[in-house]
Amino acid sequence: MKERESAAIQNWNSFWNFHLGAWNGRWSRYQPNGKLSETFSSKRSFSSDQDKKLINQLNQYLYDDGQQSEKDWNYSLLEHCKQDGFMHPASDYMRGLAFKNGAAAWLVPQIIPNQYFPMELFLANKNIRLSVGMLYGLNGTLERTACIREQRNHLAESPWTDDVQIIPAWDTGSNWRGITHIIDAELQRSKVKGTLEIPVQPGEKIYFFPDNIVLRCPEQITLNKPFSVSSIWLDSSYKLRTIMATYGADSRLIDVRLQHLSRQTA
Repeated sequence: MKERESAAIQNWNSFWNFHLGAWNGRWSRYQPNGKLSETFSSKRSFSSDQDKKLINQLNQYLYDDGQQSEKDWNYSLLEHCKQDGFMHPASDYMRGLAFKNGAAAWLVPQIIPNQYFPMELFLANKNIRLSVGMLYGLNGTLERTACIREQRNHLAESPWTDDVQIIPAWDTGSNWRGITHIIDAELQRSKVKGTLEIPVQPGEKIYFFPDNIVLRCPEQITLNKPFSVSSIWLDSSYKLRTIMATYGADSRLIDVRLQHLSRQTA
């Protein structure tokens, strides 16, 4: 029992140790065909008590027409730190699995019939981060996707471009080598040496967002059929980051895998 508790707390701390603070950014949402639905500016702020046992999240949205809105949530270690991930106050069936360097996944541990299936995958590099998201409807059909690009509040200028439209497909190339970090459904952690490993799956949609960000996800998810959702970020010409959540034939999460890869030259 102590090992499971320590795994849960380690997961909790892995997220908040990195993400506390204010993040300025831009949200872009897309239809399944890749057409832009909406885009707006945002500020997501996370604050805590000294022991990181109580967390406040404040999301502020500024729309192009001048309208503004806010969402506010409170987390507590006692209520929201679970053995299968930390729970979002707005959704008791979603869980967060976090790596120590800012990469993380908000997801549903098991597909349930007639229930929405959302997911958000984070990748980060020091003071900048991105996330891609998707929402599947009650029948398992992809309803929308999203790309959120953010930077810490103190940065004078954004490292991200202002582009919001889907860009032409590009090839990640080959000769990538690095480390794969793994968190399984029980929050146990491991790592192995690896290469770029994101298998092609039938019925997959691939979205090429601005700033070399890619989302790969099924167009339809079906009960008792395995699938994966992944994101790729070409951080530079020689650095590639990937994160992938994989589900088995029982519709349960198997694990989340993070890769930090470098291009090998002859």
